[in-house]
Amino acid sequence: MKKIFTIVGIILFCGFVAILPFLIKVKIDCESQYGDCPQQISDKINSFDGKSLFTARRGVTKILKSDFLVSDFSLQYKIPNILHAELLVKKPIAAFRDSTSGSVILVDKDGIALSTASDSALPVVTVTGNLPKIGQYIEDSNLFALNLATGIYQMYQIGESQVQDDSLLVELPGQIRVIFPLEGDTQVLLGSLRLIYSKIQSDGNLSKYSQIDLRFKNPVLR
Repeated sequence: MKKIFTIVGIILFCGFVAILPFLIKVKIDCESQYGDCPQQISDKINSFDGKSLFTARRGVTKILKSDFLVSDFSLQYKIPNILHAELLVKKPIAAFRDSTSGSVILVDKDGIALSTASDSALPVVTVTGNLPKIGQYIEDSNLFALNLATGIYQMYQIGESQVQDDSLLVELPGQIRVIFPLEGDTQVLLGSLRLIYSKIQSDGNLSKYSQIDLRFKNPVLR
């Protein structure tokens, strides 16, 4: 008889545990690696405040899996009624400015437009033409320009560049304009620039040249 009571008790306990997610009404709590979650994400997942743990977990998971701002996430239930979401959100590394409208978008390393901005302290690439909508990818040529622009910023802290006539134009100290192609190997191009620019600096020839053209197999100095 004791064994029967034990088995019945276990069955009842397991049944209670199984239905708990449908009974507990939760409050959504969200944070990212930067602190608070982005507002546009919080607004979506907070719609599950007051829902059951089962419903909230399923709904929040679906939203976070489909949101382009989220690289990774984890969900944790905290007693008594908190569903905690911890996000790894994508980080912008550069900005693109439309030369016509002046509008600015912030872009991550993969070329996804994350948000709009009035201005940015990130490297800014000015382009002519419509910028992609939020959540869309920039063109392949602009992604190549982005990689060059961020590399130039790391080397020389030059934050402005411009895409023009299928090239990326950058002004270095000493009034030297650098012309990059929008295809090839970014590391090779940046390495070539570093060697050439360092050479003319060490030789004291900054005033002798006004342009470094890297669009050819053999770089051209003018």
